[in-house]
Amino acid sequence: MAQLTGAGADEALNGPCAAEPDCPPANVDALVTDDMARDLGWLVGQIQHGYLAAASAAVDSVPGGLRGLYVLGASLCGRAPNQIEVARRFGIDRTVMVHLIDQMEDAGLVERRPDPADRRARMIVGTDHGRAAYDAAQDRLRLVEDHILAPLAEDERGSFASMARRVVEHLVSIDPTQAESACQRASGELDKHAPLT
Repeated sequence: MAQLTGAGADEALNGPCAAEPDCPPANVDALVTDDMARDLGWLVGQIQHGYLAAASAAVDSVPGGLRGLYVLGASLCGRAPNQIEVARRFGIDRTVMVHLIDQMEDAGLVERRPDPADRRARMIVGTDHGRAAYDAAQDRLRLVEDHILAPLAEDERGSFASMARRVVEHLVSIDPTQAESACQRASGELDKHAPLT
């Protein structure tokens, strides 16, 4: 089984006090107000913060971290027809995307190949080394997920992931082309229901 190692891995999985023997355990009730406990944005933000802190250590061998891992995954399953399309899908600036692909290509994870359908475009294709790096990173991310979701029973974890996926599918269905962001649409819905003053 893969192990999460490297600088900051212990802190990422166990918090900033993990290496400090005199650091008292956090009193969640003292930190979280009733309003915060009901605030979806705050709750999702805390989960995201914990996940990103641990996941960044888990994928530190992939150029670009999680963003690079998503691009690598797309390149391995044939969903990376060209840099522009992948950049749009993952919300990556085009110039950042070029630099990221350069780094991934230098690391031997991907190759740029001419697109047979459009000679001006370059496909991003994952290599065998890229597949091995991707699989190893996914193994480490599963450990991160196990840690983050530790308070949930196995069936609750599946339900949590399924419900989160449905919310994401809803948001993507609102705006699959990014012409209007899901946040703008949600803001408009809230404005419709705002009390008149």
